Amino acid sequence: MPTPRFSVIVPAYNLEKLLGRCLDSLIAQTFSDWECVVVDDGSSDSTGAVCDAYAAKDPRFVVLHQENGGVSSARNAGIHTARAEDLLFLDGDDALEPFALEWLADRRAQWPGDLIGFHMRSDRDTPDDPAAAQPPRAYTAAQKRAYMAGNFGSNVTIKLFSAAVIRESGVAFDPALARGEDQDFCFRYLDAFFALRPDAAVRQYELHLYVVYADNGTGRASSQKVTAHAIDWDPEASRGYAARLMAEYTDLLASMGGWEGYTPKERLHMAHQYARRFAFAVWAARQLNETLPDGFWGSRGVGDLVSAMGRYKLYCAYYWPLRLHWNALIAAVYHSDESESKRLYWRVFLVGDLLLGRRWNRL
Repeated sequence: MPTPRFSVIVPAYNLEKLLGRCLDSLIAQTFSDWECVVVDDGSSDSTGAVCDAYAAKDPRFVVLHQENGGVSSARNAGIHTARAEDLLFLDGDDALEPFALEWLADRRAQWPGDLIGFHMRSDRDTPDDPAAAQPPRAYTAAQKRAYMAGNFGSNVTIKLFSAAVIRESGVAFDPALARGEDQDFCFRYLDAFFALRPDAAVRQYELHLYVVYADNGTGRASSQKVTAHAIDWDPEASRGYAARLMAEYTDLLASMGGWEGYTPKERLHMAHQYARRFAFAVWAARQLNETLPDGFWGSRGVGDLVSAMGRYKLYCAYYWPLRLHWNALIAAVYHSDESESKRLYWRVFLVGDLLLGRRWNRL
Protein backbone atom coordinates (compact mmCIF):
# COMPACT_ATOMS: atom_id res chain seq x y z
CA MET A 1 0.00 0.00 0.00
CA PRO A 2 1.28 3.53 -0.75
CA THR A 3 2.47 5.56 2.22
CA PRO A 4 -0.38 7.76 3.54
CA ARG A 5 -0.01 11.50 4.01
CA PHE A 6 -1.03 11.37 7.69
CA SER A 7 -1.09 8.71 10.38
CA VAL A 8 -3.66 9.38 13.11
CA ILE A 9 -2.99 7.38 16.29
CA VAL A 10 -6.05 6.64 18.44
CA PRO A 11 -5.63 4.87 21.81
CA ALA A 12 -8.88 3.31 23.02
CA TYR A 13 -9.77 1.70 26.32
CA ASN A 14 -13.40 0.81 27.19
CA LEU A 15 -14.84 3.33 24.77
CA GLU A 16 -17.50 1.21 23.09
CA LYS A 17 -20.05 4.05 23.43
CA LEU A 18 -17.80 6.85 22.15
CA LEU A 19 -15.20 5.44 19.76
CA GLY A 20 -17.51 5.36 16.73
CA ARG A 21 -18.02 9.11 16.91
CA CYS A 22 -14.26 9.63 16.93
CA LEU A 23 -13.61 7.33 13.96
CA ASP A 24 -16.54 8.79 12.03
CA SER A 25 -14.84 12.20 12.24
CA LEU A 26 -11.96 10.72 10.23
CA ILE A 27 -14.22 9.18 7.62
CA ALA A 28 -15.83 12.62 7.27
CA GLN A 29 -12.51 14.33 6.44
CA THR A 30 -12.39 16.35 3.22
CA PHE A 31 -8.82 15.03 2.80
CA SER A 32 -8.74 11.28 2.18
CA ASP A 33 -5.03 10.36 2.19
CA TRP A 34 -4.70 9.14 5.78
CA GLU A 35 -4.46 6.03 7.88
CA CYS A 36 -5.74 5.60 11.41
CA VAL A 37 -3.92 3.26 13.79
CA VAL A 38 -6.47 2.34 16.46
CA VAL A 39 -4.96 0.67 19.52
CA ASP A 40 -7.39 -1.36 21.61
CA ASP A 41 -5.60 -1.22 24.96
CA GLY A 42 -6.97 -4.41 26.50
CA SER A 43 -10.56 -3.20 26.74
CA SER A 44 -12.97 -5.28 28.79
CA ASP A 45 -16.02 -4.11 26.82
CA SER A 46 -16.71 -4.34 23.07
CA THR A 47 -14.26 -1.60 22.08
CA GLY A 48 -12.14 -4.16 20.21
CA ALA A 49 -15.13 -5.26 18.17
CA VAL A 50 -15.89 -1.64 17.26
CA CYS A 51 -12.30 -1.23 16.04
CA ASP A 52 -12.50 -4.40 13.94
CA ALA A 53 -15.81 -3.34 12.40
CA TYR A 54 -14.33 -0.08 11.14
CA ALA A 55 -11.27 -1.86 9.75
CA ALA A 56 -13.54 -4.29 7.92
CA LYS A 57 -15.39 -1.40 6.27
CA ASP A 58 -12.42 0.87 5.51
CA PRO A 59 -8.82 -0.35 4.93
CA ARG A 60 -7.46 2.98 6.13
CA PHE A 61 -8.16 1.78 9.69
CA VAL A 62 -5.37 -0.39 11.11
CA VAL A 63 -6.23 -2.12 14.40
CA LEU A 64 -3.84 -3.26 17.13
CA HIS A 65 -5.07 -5.33 20.05
CA GLN A 66 -2.82 -5.43 23.10
CA GLU A 67 -2.97 -6.20 26.80
CA ASN A 68 -3.86 -3.21 28.92
CA GLY A 69 -0.76 -1.07 29.36
CA GLY A 70 -2.12 2.46 29.61
CA VAL A 71 -2.38 5.33 27.17
CA SER A 72 1.41 5.79 26.86
CA SER A 73 1.92 2.16 25.92
CA ALA A 74 -0.93 2.36 23.40
CA ARG A 75 0.44 5.51 21.78
CA ASN A 76 3.93 3.99 21.53
CA ALA A 77 2.46 0.95 19.79
CA GLY A 78 0.70 3.29 17.37
CA ILE A 79 3.95 5.15 16.64
CA HIS A 80 5.75 1.88 15.85
CA THR A 81 3.01 0.89 13.40
CA ALA A 82 2.34 4.25 11.73
CA ARG A 83 3.67 4.63 8.19
CA ALA A 84 3.24 8.35 7.48
CA GLU A 85 5.83 11.05 8.08
CA ASP A 86 3.28 13.32 9.82
CA LEU A 87 1.65 11.99 12.99
CA LEU A 88 -1.42 13.14 14.88
CA PHE A 89 -2.65 11.87 18.25
CA LEU A 90 -6.43 11.70 18.65
CA ASP A 91 -8.07 10.44 21.82
CA GLY A 92 -10.83 7.92 21.25
CA ASP A 93 -13.52 10.05 22.89
CA ASP A 94 -12.70 13.21 20.89
CA ALA A 95 -12.91 14.18 17.20
CA LEU A 96 -11.36 16.27 14.44
CA GLU A 97 -13.11 18.98 12.43
CA PRO A 98 -13.99 17.70 8.93
CA PHE A 99 -11.54 20.15 7.34
CA ALA A 100 -8.68 19.45 9.77
CA LEU A 101 -6.45 17.18 7.65
CA GLU A 102 -6.94 19.20 4.47
CA TRP A 103 -5.99 22.37 6.31
CA LEU A 104 -2.95 20.70 7.91
CA ALA A 105 -1.79 19.37 4.53
CA ASP A 106 -1.76 22.93 3.22
CA ARG A 107 0.15 24.17 6.28
CA ARG A 108 2.70 21.38 5.93
CA ALA A 109 3.30 22.41 2.33
CA GLN A 110 3.78 25.99 3.51
CA TRP A 111 6.05 25.11 6.46
CA PRO A 112 7.69 21.78 5.51
CA GLY A 113 10.20 21.57 8.36
CA ASP A 114 8.32 23.23 11.21
CA LEU A 115 6.13 22.00 14.05
CA ILE A 116 2.50 22.97 13.39
CA GLY A 117 0.31 23.64 16.40
CA PHE A 118 -3.41 24.39 16.62
CA HIS A 119 -6.15 24.53 19.27
CA MET A 120 -9.07 22.53 20.64
CA ARG A 121 -12.65 23.54 21.32
CA SER A 122 -15.68 22.13 23.09
CA ASP A 123 -18.39 20.62 20.92
CA ARG A 124 -20.66 23.30 22.40
CA ASP A 125 -18.59 26.07 20.81
CA THR A 126 -19.12 27.35 17.29
CA PRO A 127 -16.71 25.81 14.75
CA ASP A 128 -14.06 28.08 13.24
CA ASP A 129 -13.93 29.19 9.64
CA PRO A 130 -10.59 27.90 8.32
CA ALA A 131 -10.54 30.61 5.65
CA ALA A 132 -10.40 33.22 8.42
CA ALA A 133 -7.37 31.71 10.19
CA GLN A 134 -4.81 34.32 11.23
CA PRO A 135 -1.06 33.98 10.58
CA PRO A 136 0.69 31.77 13.13
CA ARG A 137 2.70 32.81 16.15
CA ALA A 138 6.29 31.62 15.61
CA TYR A 139 8.55 30.30 18.39
CA THR A 140 12.27 29.77 17.78
CA ALA A 141 14.62 27.32 19.47
CA ALA A 142 15.48 29.99 22.05
CA GLN A 143 11.79 30.33 22.87
CA LYS A 144 10.87 26.66 23.22
CA ARG A 145 10.34 26.94 27.00
CA ALA A 146 8.13 29.95 26.42
CA TYR A 147 6.05 27.87 24.05
CA MET A 148 5.73 25.11 26.62
CA ALA A 149 4.56 27.66 29.21
CA GLY A 150 1.47 28.43 27.13
CA ASN A 151 -1.85 26.64 27.37
CA PHE A 152 -1.08 24.58 24.26
CA GLY A 153 2.54 23.51 24.67
CA SER A 154 1.99 20.43 26.81
CA ASN A 155 -0.84 18.85 24.83
CA VAL A 156 0.06 16.15 22.29
CA THR A 157 -3.34 16.11 20.58
CA ILE A 158 -3.00 19.60 19.06
CA LYS A 159 0.27 19.25 17.19
CA LEU A 160 1.48 17.75 13.91
CA PHE A 161 4.54 15.68 14.78
CA SER A 162 7.38 14.44 12.59
CA ALA A 163 7.82 10.67 12.66
CA ALA A 164 11.44 11.16 11.56
CA VAL A 165 12.24 13.30 14.61
CA ILE A 166 10.53 10.81 16.93
CA ARG A 167 12.32 7.79 15.51
CA GLU A 168 15.74 9.33 14.96
CA SER A 169 15.83 10.69 18.51
CA GLY A 170 14.07 7.78 20.22
CA VAL A 171 11.34 9.98 21.68
CA ALA A 172 8.53 7.92 23.23
CA PHE A 173 5.82 8.17 25.86
CA ASP A 174 6.90 6.98 29.30
CA PRO A 175 4.53 4.21 30.48
CA ALA A 176 5.89 4.61 34.03
CA LEU A 177 4.29 8.04 34.37
CA ALA A 178 0.84 7.91 35.96
CA ARG A 179 0.28 11.59 35.10
CA GLY A 180 1.96 14.24 32.97
CA GLU A 181 2.86 11.91 30.10
CA ASP A 182 1.81 14.49 27.50
CA GLN A 183 4.01 17.22 28.96
CA ASP A 184 6.97 14.86 29.31
CA PHE A 185 6.64 13.74 25.68
CA CYS A 186 6.29 17.31 24.38
CA PHE A 187 9.33 18.56 26.30
CA ARG A 188 11.50 15.76 24.98
CA TYR A 189 10.12 16.08 21.46
CA LEU A 190 10.86 19.82 21.37
CA ASP A 191 14.42 19.24 22.57
CA ALA A 192 14.93 16.61 19.84
CA PHE A 193 13.15 18.72 17.21
CA PHE A 194 15.34 21.78 17.69
CA ALA A 195 18.49 19.68 18.08
CA LEU A 196 17.86 18.22 14.62
CA ARG A 197 16.36 21.38 13.10
CA PRO A 198 17.91 24.39 14.89
CA ASP A 199 16.64 26.86 12.30
CA ALA A 200 13.06 25.57 12.34
CA ALA A 201 10.18 27.04 14.34
CA VAL A 202 6.97 26.14 16.07
CA ARG A 203 4.06 27.66 14.13
CA GLN A 204 1.15 28.02 16.52
CA TYR A 205 -2.23 28.79 14.94
CA GLU A 206 -5.34 29.98 16.76
CA LEU A 207 -7.56 27.74 14.63
CA HIS A 208 -9.54 25.08 16.54
CA LEU A 209 -9.24 21.74 14.74
CA TYR A 210 -9.71 19.36 17.67
CA VAL A 211 -13.11 18.80 19.31
CA VAL A 212 -13.67 17.70 22.91
CA TYR A 213 -17.17 16.50 23.80
CA ALA A 214 -18.90 17.61 26.97
CA ASP A 215 -20.57 14.22 27.43
CA ASN A 216 -17.33 12.23 27.47
CA GLY A 217 -17.65 11.32 31.16
CA THR A 218 -21.27 10.21 31.06
CA GLY A 219 -20.79 8.30 27.81
CA ARG A 220 -18.09 5.97 29.07
CA ALA A 221 -18.76 2.33 29.73
CA SER A 222 -17.51 2.82 33.26
CA SER A 223 -16.13 5.63 35.37
CA GLN A 224 -13.60 5.79 38.14
CA LYS A 225 -13.79 8.15 41.08
CA VAL A 226 -10.74 10.38 41.36
CA THR A 227 -9.28 10.12 44.84
CA ALA A 228 -6.35 11.79 46.54
CA HIS A 229 -2.98 10.16 46.01
CA ALA A 230 0.52 10.59 47.32
CA ILE A 231 2.64 13.14 45.49
CA ASP A 232 4.99 11.47 43.04
CA TRP A 233 8.32 13.30 43.19
CA ASP A 234 12.05 12.64 43.27
CA PRO A 235 13.59 14.22 46.42
CA GLU A 236 17.19 14.00 45.21
CA ALA A 237 16.40 15.48 41.80
CA SER A 238 14.47 18.28 43.56
CA ARG A 239 17.38 19.51 45.66
CA GLY A 240 18.22 23.06 44.64
CA TYR A 241 15.07 23.23 42.51
CA ALA A 242 14.16 26.76 43.63
CA ALA A 243 17.44 28.22 42.32
CA ARG A 244 17.11 26.36 39.00
CA LEU A 245 13.54 27.57 38.64
CA MET A 246 14.56 31.18 39.21
CA ALA A 247 17.17 30.92 36.46
CA GLU A 248 14.69 29.28 34.08
CA TYR A 249 12.04 31.91 34.81
CA THR A 250 14.50 34.75 34.13
CA ASP A 251 15.71 33.20 30.87
CA LEU A 252 12.15 32.50 29.76
CA LEU A 253 11.07 36.11 30.13
CA ALA A 254 14.23 37.34 28.41
CA SER A 255 13.56 35.09 25.41
CA MET A 256 10.18 36.79 24.86
CA GLY A 257 11.19 40.33 25.71
CA GLY A 258 9.41 40.25 29.06
CA TRP A 259 5.74 39.69 29.88
CA GLU A 260 4.81 42.06 27.06
CA GLY A 261 5.97 39.44 24.58
CA TYR A 262 3.08 37.15 25.50
CA THR A 263 -0.52 37.39 24.36
CA PRO A 264 -3.16 37.90 27.11
CA LYS A 265 -4.15 34.22 26.92
CA GLU A 266 -0.52 33.11 27.14
CA ARG A 267 0.08 35.36 30.16
CA LEU A 268 -2.77 33.75 32.06
CA HIS A 269 -1.51 30.23 31.51
CA MET A 270 2.11 31.14 32.12
CA ALA A 271 1.20 32.89 35.39
CA HIS A 272 -0.66 29.81 36.62
CA GLN A 273 2.07 27.40 35.56
CA TYR A 274 4.88 29.33 37.24
CA ALA A 275 2.84 30.14 40.34
CA ARG A 276 2.33 26.40 40.71
CA ARG A 277 6.01 25.70 40.12
CA PHE A 278 7.15 28.31 42.64
CA ALA A 279 4.70 26.74 45.07
CA PHE A 280 6.32 23.35 44.44
CA ALA A 281 9.71 24.94 45.14
CA VAL A 282 8.40 26.05 48.55
CA TRP A 283 6.83 22.64 49.23
CA ALA A 284 9.98 20.73 48.20
CA ALA A 285 12.26 23.00 50.25
CA ARG A 286 10.14 22.29 53.33
CA GLN A 287 10.25 18.56 52.68
CA LEU A 288 14.04 18.66 52.25
CA ASN A 289 14.70 21.19 55.06
CA GLU A 290 16.34 23.48 52.50
CA THR A 291 16.61 27.25 52.74
CA LEU A 292 15.11 29.13 49.82
CA PRO A 293 17.83 30.97 47.82
CA ASP A 294 18.48 34.69 48.06
CA GLY A 295 16.19 36.64 45.78
CA PHE A 296 13.51 33.94 45.66
CA TRP A 297 10.84 36.41 46.81
CA GLY A 298 12.28 39.27 44.75
CA SER A 299 12.55 40.48 41.18
CA ARG A 300 14.15 37.27 39.90
CA GLY A 301 11.40 35.07 41.24
CA VAL A 302 8.09 35.29 43.06
CA GLY A 303 8.21 39.07 43.36
CA ASP A 304 8.27 39.58 39.61
CA LEU A 305 5.60 36.93 39.04
CA VAL A 306 3.20 38.39 41.61
CA SER A 307 3.81 41.89 40.25
CA ALA A 308 2.97 40.74 36.72
CA MET A 309 -0.15 38.95 37.94
CA GLY A 310 -1.32 42.19 39.52
CA ARG A 311 -0.40 44.29 36.49
CA TYR A 312 -2.30 42.07 34.06
CA LYS A 313 -5.04 40.95 36.51
CA LEU A 314 -4.11 37.25 36.35
CA TYR A 315 -5.54 35.19 39.20
CA CYS A 316 -5.15 31.66 40.50
CA ALA A 317 -5.31 30.09 43.96
CA TYR A 318 -1.57 30.60 44.54
CA TYR A 319 -1.69 34.39 44.13
CA TRP A 320 -2.39 35.47 47.71
CA PRO A 321 -0.24 32.83 49.46
CA LEU A 322 2.72 33.75 47.21
CA ARG A 323 2.12 37.47 47.55
CA LEU A 324 2.04 37.22 51.35
CA HIS A 325 4.94 34.71 51.56
CA TRP A 326 2.82 32.30 53.61
CA ASN A 327 5.08 29.29 53.21
CA ALA A 328 2.90 26.87 55.15
CA LEU A 329 -0.22 27.82 53.18
CA ILE A 330 1.67 27.75 49.88
CA ALA A 331 2.82 24.21 50.61
CA ALA A 332 -0.63 23.13 51.78
CA VAL A 333 -2.37 24.53 48.69
CA TYR A 334 0.18 22.86 46.44
CA HIS A 335 -0.33 19.53 48.20
CA SER A 336 -4.11 19.89 47.82
CA ASP A 337 -3.72 20.70 44.13
CA GLU A 338 -1.15 18.05 43.23
CA SER A 339 -2.73 15.21 45.20
CA GLU A 340 -6.10 15.97 43.56
CA SER A 341 -7.81 16.35 46.93
CA LYS A 342 -8.89 19.82 45.82
CA ARG A 343 -10.95 21.00 48.81
CA LEU A 344 -8.37 23.38 50.30
CA TYR A 345 -7.24 24.52 46.86
CA TRP A 346 -10.74 25.62 45.88
CA ARG A 347 -11.44 27.21 49.26
CA VAL A 348 -8.36 29.38 48.91
CA PHE A 349 -9.26 30.10 45.29
CA LEU A 350 -12.77 31.29 46.15
CA VAL A 351 -11.72 33.43 49.12
CA GLY A 352 -8.93 35.09 47.13
CA ASP A 353 -11.22 35.68 44.17
CA LEU A 354 -13.75 37.43 46.42
CA LEU A 355 -11.02 39.64 47.90
CA LEU A 356 -10.25 40.83 44.36
CA GLY A 357 -13.91 41.52 43.64
CA ARG A 358 -14.03 38.63 41.15
CA ARG A 359 -12.76 41.06 38.50
CA TRP A 360 -9.46 39.40 37.53
CA ASN A 361 -8.92 36.90 34.75
CA ARG A 362 -9.12 33.43 36.30
CA LEU A 363 -7.81 30.05 35.25
